Amino acid sequence: MDLRISREALDLIFRTLLTCGCPVTDDEEQAIFDLLKATPLTETINYSCVLAIFKPNANTVFHRLGDFTIWQAPTGVDQYSIEREHVVRHFASTFHWNQVVASGLEGAYKKVLHIPSWFLGHMLLPVRITGVDGDIVSASYKYNGGEVCLSNLFAPNDYAPRPDETWAAHFAGLLDRLNPAETLVATLMTETNPLLIQFRQDVPLIDYSDFQRHGDYLAFCRKRYQKYYG
Repeated sequence: MDLRISREALDLIFRTLLTCGCPVTDDEEQAIFDLLKATPLTETINYSCVLAIFKPNANTVFHRLGDFTIWQAPTGVDQYSIEREHVVRHFASTFHWNQVVASGLEGAYKKVLHIPSWFLGHMLLPVRITGVDGDIVSASYKYNGGEVCLSNLFAPNDYAPRPDETWAAHFAGLLDRLNPAETLVATLMTETNPLLIQFRQDVPLIDYSDFQRHGDYLAFCRKRYQKYYG
Protein backbone atom coordinates (compact mmCIF):
# COMPACT_ATOMS: atom_id res chain seq x y z
CA MET A 1 0.00 0.00 0.00
CA ASP A 2 1.18 3.50 -0.87
CA LEU A 3 0.79 5.32 2.45
CA ARG A 4 0.84 9.10 2.29
CA ILE A 5 0.31 11.93 4.77
CA SER A 6 -1.32 15.29 4.26
CA ARG A 7 0.76 18.33 5.10
CA GLU A 8 -1.86 19.36 7.67
CA ALA A 9 -1.51 16.01 9.43
CA LEU A 10 2.30 16.18 9.40
CA ASP A 11 2.15 19.70 10.83
CA LEU A 12 -0.12 18.53 13.66
CA ILE A 13 2.08 15.59 14.62
CA PHE A 14 5.17 17.82 14.47
CA ARG A 15 3.57 20.30 16.86
CA THR A 16 2.73 17.36 19.12
CA LEU A 17 6.38 16.31 18.98
CA LEU A 18 7.45 19.77 20.13
CA THR A 19 5.40 19.44 23.33
CA CYS A 20 7.07 16.28 24.60
CA GLY A 21 10.46 14.69 25.06
CA CYS A 22 10.07 12.00 22.40
CA PRO A 23 13.21 9.99 21.50
CA VAL A 24 13.93 11.87 18.26
CA THR A 25 17.33 13.44 17.53
CA ASP A 26 17.82 17.12 16.72
CA ASP A 27 18.79 16.25 13.15
CA GLU A 28 15.70 14.08 12.68
CA GLU A 29 13.46 16.77 14.11
CA GLN A 30 15.01 19.39 11.82
CA ALA A 31 14.54 17.11 8.81
CA ILE A 32 10.82 16.77 9.57
CA PHE A 33 10.50 20.55 9.80
CA ASP A 34 12.41 21.02 6.53
CA LEU A 35 10.05 18.56 4.85
CA LEU A 36 7.09 20.54 6.17
CA LYS A 37 8.49 23.82 4.82
CA ALA A 38 9.15 22.28 1.42
CA THR A 39 5.61 20.90 1.02
CA PRO A 40 2.74 23.09 -0.30
CA LEU A 41 -0.27 23.31 2.00
CA THR A 42 -2.59 21.23 -0.16
CA GLU A 43 -0.18 18.43 -1.08
CA THR A 44 0.43 15.00 0.44
CA ILE A 45 3.78 13.40 1.16
CA ASN A 46 4.84 9.80 0.61
CA TYR A 47 5.07 8.51 4.16
CA SER A 48 8.15 6.45 3.33
CA CYS A 49 9.98 9.78 2.94
CA VAL A 50 9.04 10.63 6.52
CA LEU A 51 10.12 7.27 7.92
CA ALA A 52 13.37 7.38 5.91
CA ILE A 53 14.48 10.27 8.13
CA PHE A 54 14.91 7.89 11.05
CA LYS A 55 17.33 5.07 11.67
CA PRO A 56 16.34 1.58 10.51
CA ASN A 57 14.16 -0.27 13.02
CA ALA A 58 13.44 2.95 14.92
CA ASN A 59 10.29 2.98 17.03
CA THR A 60 9.07 6.57 17.04
CA VAL A 61 5.62 8.09 17.23
CA PHE A 62 5.81 8.48 13.43
CA HIS A 63 6.19 4.72 13.02
CA ARG A 64 3.35 3.99 15.44
CA LEU A 65 1.08 6.49 13.69
CA GLY A 66 1.74 4.74 10.37
CA ASP A 67 0.80 1.35 11.83
CA PHE A 68 -2.23 2.84 13.57
CA THR A 69 -3.49 4.36 10.30
CA ILE A 70 -2.94 1.26 8.16
CA TRP A 71 -5.04 -0.77 10.61
CA GLN A 72 -7.94 1.57 9.79
CA ALA A 73 -7.50 1.50 6.01
CA PRO A 74 -10.20 -0.26 3.99
CA THR A 75 -9.27 -3.38 2.05
CA GLY A 76 -8.72 -3.22 -1.68
CA VAL A 77 -7.13 0.24 -1.81
CA ASP A 78 -3.71 0.89 -3.32
CA GLN A 79 -3.23 4.29 -1.66
CA TYR A 80 -4.28 5.65 1.71
CA SER A 81 -3.54 8.97 3.38
CA ILE A 82 -2.92 9.91 6.99
CA GLU A 83 -5.16 12.86 7.78
CA ARG A 84 -5.52 15.13 10.79
CA GLU A 85 -8.27 12.93 12.21
CA HIS A 86 -5.86 9.98 12.34
CA VAL A 87 -3.41 12.09 14.37
CA VAL A 88 -6.14 13.22 16.77
CA ARG A 89 -7.47 9.68 17.10
CA HIS A 90 -3.99 8.26 17.68
CA PHE A 91 -2.88 10.64 20.44
CA ALA A 92 -6.23 10.48 22.25
CA SER A 93 -6.54 6.69 22.04
CA THR A 94 -5.88 3.77 24.37
CA PHE A 95 -3.30 2.68 21.76
CA HIS A 96 -1.19 5.74 22.59
CA TRP A 97 -1.86 5.29 26.30
CA ASN A 98 -0.73 1.65 26.22
CA GLN A 99 2.24 2.19 23.92
CA VAL A 100 3.71 5.27 25.58
CA VAL A 101 2.04 6.18 28.83
CA ALA A 102 1.76 2.71 30.38
CA SER A 103 4.12 0.33 28.57
CA GLY A 104 6.71 2.67 27.09
CA LEU A 105 7.44 4.51 30.33
CA GLU A 106 7.65 1.64 32.77
CA GLY A 107 10.59 3.15 34.62
CA ALA A 108 8.83 6.45 35.17
CA TYR A 109 5.49 4.75 35.73
CA LYS A 110 6.47 3.47 39.18
CA LYS A 111 7.68 6.90 40.25
CA VAL A 112 4.54 8.76 39.22
CA LEU A 113 1.83 6.15 39.73
CA HIS A 114 0.40 8.35 42.50
CA ILE A 115 0.25 11.41 40.22
CA PRO A 116 -2.72 11.01 37.85
CA SER A 117 -2.09 14.40 36.19
CA TRP A 118 1.21 13.07 34.82
CA PHE A 119 -0.74 10.49 32.82
CA LEU A 120 -3.40 12.92 31.60
CA GLY A 121 -0.69 15.24 30.33
CA HIS A 122 0.58 12.61 27.90
CA MET A 123 -2.78 12.35 26.14
CA LEU A 124 -4.35 14.62 23.54
CA LEU A 125 -7.34 16.20 25.28
CA PRO A 126 -10.15 18.27 23.73
CA VAL A 127 -10.24 21.47 25.79
CA ARG A 128 -12.22 24.72 25.84
CA ILE A 129 -10.22 27.95 26.08
CA THR A 130 -11.18 29.86 29.23
CA GLY A 131 -8.62 32.67 29.32
CA VAL A 132 -5.88 34.27 27.22
CA ASP A 133 -3.06 36.49 28.50
CA GLY A 134 -0.56 37.02 25.70
CA ASP A 135 0.85 33.61 24.80
CA ILE A 136 -0.24 32.10 28.14
CA VAL A 137 -3.61 30.39 28.10
CA SER A 138 -5.95 28.61 30.50
CA ALA A 139 -8.42 25.95 29.39
CA SER A 140 -10.88 23.39 30.68
CA TYR A 141 -11.17 19.70 29.91
CA LYS A 142 -14.79 18.88 30.75
CA TYR A 143 -16.25 15.41 30.89
CA ASN A 144 -19.49 13.92 32.13
CA GLY A 145 -19.42 14.51 35.86
CA GLY A 146 -16.29 16.59 36.17
CA GLU A 147 -13.70 19.03 34.91
CA VAL A 148 -9.92 19.41 34.81
CA CYS A 149 -8.69 23.01 34.72
CA LEU A 150 -5.44 23.55 32.80
CA SER A 151 -3.34 26.63 33.54
CA ASN A 152 -0.19 28.05 31.95
CA LEU A 153 -0.69 26.47 28.55
CA PHE A 154 1.46 27.60 25.65
CA ALA A 155 -0.24 29.15 22.61
CA PRO A 156 1.71 29.17 19.32
CA ASN A 157 2.24 32.76 18.23
CA ASP A 158 0.67 32.24 14.82
CA TYR A 159 -2.55 30.62 16.07
CA ALA A 160 -4.03 33.14 18.57
CA PRO A 161 -6.60 31.11 20.52
CA ARG A 162 -9.79 32.82 21.68
CA PRO A 163 -12.07 32.11 24.66
CA ASP A 164 -14.63 29.32 24.15
CA GLU A 165 -12.80 27.78 21.19
CA THR A 166 -12.10 24.05 21.29
CA TRP A 167 -8.45 23.06 20.97
CA ALA A 168 -6.30 19.96 21.18
CA ALA A 169 -4.00 20.10 24.20
CA HIS A 170 -0.97 17.86 24.68
CA PHE A 171 1.06 18.51 27.81
CA ALA A 172 1.41 22.31 28.08
CA GLY A 173 1.04 22.84 24.34
CA LEU A 174 -2.07 23.92 22.49
CA LEU A 175 -1.69 22.17 19.14
CA ASP A 176 -4.49 23.58 17.01
CA ARG A 177 -8.21 24.24 16.92
CA LEU A 178 -10.39 21.14 16.62
CA ASN A 179 -13.30 21.10 14.21
CA PRO A 180 -16.57 19.47 15.39
CA ALA A 181 -15.75 16.08 13.83
CA GLU A 182 -12.25 16.04 15.40
CA THR A 183 -13.73 17.05 18.75
CA LEU A 184 -16.13 14.11 18.60
CA VAL A 185 -13.26 11.73 17.77
CA ALA A 186 -11.09 13.02 20.64
CA THR A 187 -14.02 12.80 23.05
CA LEU A 188 -14.85 9.27 21.93
CA MET A 189 -11.25 8.16 22.42
CA THR A 190 -11.00 9.60 25.93
CA GLU A 191 -14.36 8.16 26.94
CA THR A 192 -13.29 4.64 25.95
CA ASN A 193 -10.08 4.70 28.01
CA PRO A 194 -10.97 3.16 31.39
CA LEU A 195 -7.76 4.21 33.16
CA LEU A 196 -8.00 7.79 31.91
CA ILE A 197 -11.61 7.88 33.14
CA GLN A 198 -10.43 6.63 36.52
CA PHE A 199 -7.42 8.93 36.86
CA ARG A 200 -9.08 12.16 35.73
CA GLN A 201 -11.45 12.06 38.70
CA ASP A 202 -8.47 12.78 40.96
CA VAL A 203 -7.21 15.77 38.95
CA PRO A 204 -8.99 19.09 39.50
CA LEU A 205 -6.11 21.21 38.16
CA ILE A 206 -2.90 20.90 36.15
CA ASP A 207 -0.55 23.89 36.39
CA TYR A 208 2.10 23.55 33.70
CA SER A 209 4.33 26.22 35.23
CA ASP A 210 5.22 23.57 37.82
CA PHE A 211 4.36 20.22 36.30
CA GLN A 212 5.37 17.22 38.38
CA ARG A 213 8.95 16.13 37.71
CA HIS A 214 9.26 18.31 34.60
CA GLY A 215 9.17 21.69 36.36
CA ASP A 216 8.21 24.66 34.18
CA TYR A 217 6.68 22.87 31.21
CA LEU A 218 5.34 26.10 29.77
CA ALA A 219 8.91 27.33 29.38
CA PHE A 220 9.89 23.99 27.85
CA CYS A 221 7.20 24.27 25.16
CA ARG A 222 7.99 27.93 24.46
CA LYS A 223 11.67 27.10 23.94
CA ARG A 224 10.87 24.16 21.67
CA TYR A 225 8.57 26.23 19.47
CA GLN A 226 10.92 29.21 19.24
CA LYS A 227 13.57 27.02 17.63
CA TYR A 228 11.37 26.56 14.56
CA TYR A 229 8.72 29.25 14.58
CA GLY A 230 10.54 32.18 16.22
